[in-house]
Amino acid sequence: MKIAIAVVLCLLLAAPCMAMMPCDTDGNDRLSDGEMVRAIFSYLDVTYRNGTGQAASFADLSDAAYIYHYWDGAPWACTDAEGRTIVFERPLRSVAVMSPQILETMRAIGYPMGSVRGADRSVLMDREFFPDLGECRSIGSLDDPDIDALASVSPDVVFVPAGSTGDLAADAASALGIPVLRFSCASPASVRNDATTFGSLLGRRDGAEELCRFLDEQEGAVAACLDGLPQDQVPAVYVENFSAYIACESGTPAGDLVRLAGGRPVPDGFGLAGVSDEEVTAAAPAVIIKLVGRDPCAFGGIGDHMSIRFIEVRNAIGKRPGWSALPAEKEGRIYLIHAGLFEGPQYVVGLTYLACWLHPDRCAGLDPAAVHEAYLSRFCGLSDVSGIFVYPGDA
Repeated sequence: MKIAIAVVLCLLLAAPCMAMMPCDTDGNDRLSDGEMVRAIFSYLDVTYRNGTGQAASFADLSDAAYIYHYWDGAPWACTDAEGRTIVFERPLRSVAVMSPQILETMRAIGYPMGSVRGADRSVLMDREFFPDLGECRSIGSLDDPDIDALASVSPDVVFVPAGSTGDLAADAASALGIPVLRFSCASPASVRNDATTFGSLLGRRDGAEELCRFLDEQEGAVAACLDGLPQDQVPAVYVENFSAYIACESGTPAGDLVRLAGGRPVPDGFGLAGVSDEEVTAAAPAVIIKLVGRDPCAFGGIGDHMSIRFIEVRNAIGKRPGWSALPAEKEGRIYLIHAGLFEGPQYVVGLTYLACWLHPDRCAGLDPAAVHEAYLSRFCGLSDVSGIFVYPGDA
């Protein structure tokens, strides 16, 4: 019996794959206790006692052990963010990921990066944040997927962002006969839902639960500070995307985080919207938030210690026609933040910064830099990370 237990432990550590469900001798799509016991002892008999009976291969037995332990002994039906369901009869040996937010969420729940065989070009350009991708190959980008590279990688599944931006990559994978799962990992709700789904599919439920507890703790700390906030103390906040005069209103990750942080996005609208000087000055924001990290504001983040670009963009905002009269400019409440802190599981870091900027007295006890450090060390395996993520630097 001790040998059998040792075999099971080794099997669970072995890499999984995808095909017909193994060791299901009665063909009912359910691995019973009896089927697993018989499979294990048949393997032990043939492998270690020169038995002459039939036994499953180690690969089949490892997959069966995975299914039995993580999927309750049955094929796993995974439904993605767009409502598509794929039934997996074997665990996944390798994946390709076309979204840094999806990959970050997968890593945060403990999925081994060595199983990621292909990734979006932008992910591989950010080696400081994803240093553990090893031999992972570029498979192009969302708007220009590399079909040959994807075919050579031949992953068991490709993870693609939900929404129209991921359609080209999804179509390319589907044309090769590779299953596609589409997720968001953008809003607070989607990060939790997607992490939970990943945890079940990838055998990382404990990691998903730990991540969700961390997110709940940080959101709860902000909510406690804002408890009882009077409506007349909710400031108007203009959040600008990477390009000038593009507002992040309600329905965007940044706009929704402003609401969670006790603010009101202005101008009043939905999604990303172009705005004019007149619209912004009429809205009279008390706080202005500018996103950086992508063109034309591709600076900041891990390894960037030069503040000059932050200063230039900050000063240019105050020089726009009529903006010098805005409350945000007069009171020095214009802040720049790297968009990575608003995306994926890191959104709680951005939320904490926003709460401190919008309500400095109520949120004086919060420490967004400490939240950031805790997230990077606990869920990304990154320590001693340095760089400029916000400007000015003190929340």
